[in-house]
Amino acid sequence: MEFTYEGKSYPVILERKRVKNINLHIRTDGSIYVSAAPRVPEHVIQAFLEKNAARIAPASNRVREKRRRPEFTDGASLPWLGEPITLRWSDKPCPTSLGGSTLTVFARDPAEAEYAFTQWRNAACIALFRQLNTETHDAFVSAGYSVPLARIEIKNMTSRWGSCTARTGRISMNIRLMQYPLGCIRGVFFHEYTHFLHMDHSAAFYAVLRRMYPPYDRYDALLK
Repeated sequence: MEFTYEGKSYPVILERKRVKNINLHIRTDGSIYVSAAPRVPEHVIQAFLEKNAARIAPASNRVREKRRRPEFTDGASLPWLGEPITLRWSDKPCPTSLGGSTLTVFARDPAEAEYAFTQWRNAACIALFRQLNTETHDAFVSAGYSVPLARIEIKNMTSRWGSCTARTGRISMNIRLMQYPLGCIRGVFFHEYTHFLHMDHSAAFYAVLRRMYPPYDRYDALLK
């Protein structure tokens, strides 16, 4: 399924589910996802898409633009924990370091700059996720919930920010979260830990999640 807006075609992923309304959201890769009940005719869904094309298409474009591969030229702006930082090349060997809003790397071309940034980001991500994993676990235990200390896997995912495998006590976290505010990352940790108690997204699930992390909805909206 697809629709056209300003001469450009936009493919749509349609899933038939037991839902009351036609639901639509833009995924983190910019793709357009629609869910509708089996009884809803396809021409009705098509009409819904065309009616709302002026809102859907620009939203998809914005998400895709944000996901474009960043430039690693000297002076480039990179997203980091919800704020832009400026990449600066040093022509002398030096450790990669963040001072204020400036990240200094030893690089002579964009490829070297990207490598230095990636190594620095990965190390920072591991340290931060380990810290948040412990903090989130301790918060649940202090609240009286029996949850394991999760084993964290860090991945570069395109369609989700995190996932929980309760049976093995494993949580996967998206490394691209390092671009977003710390509150967003905390929200994903609390979301996944709540799955140790409720594997669905029921009212009971969200009751626990919002009780454990009151600003969840605000930060979840940023990720959406």
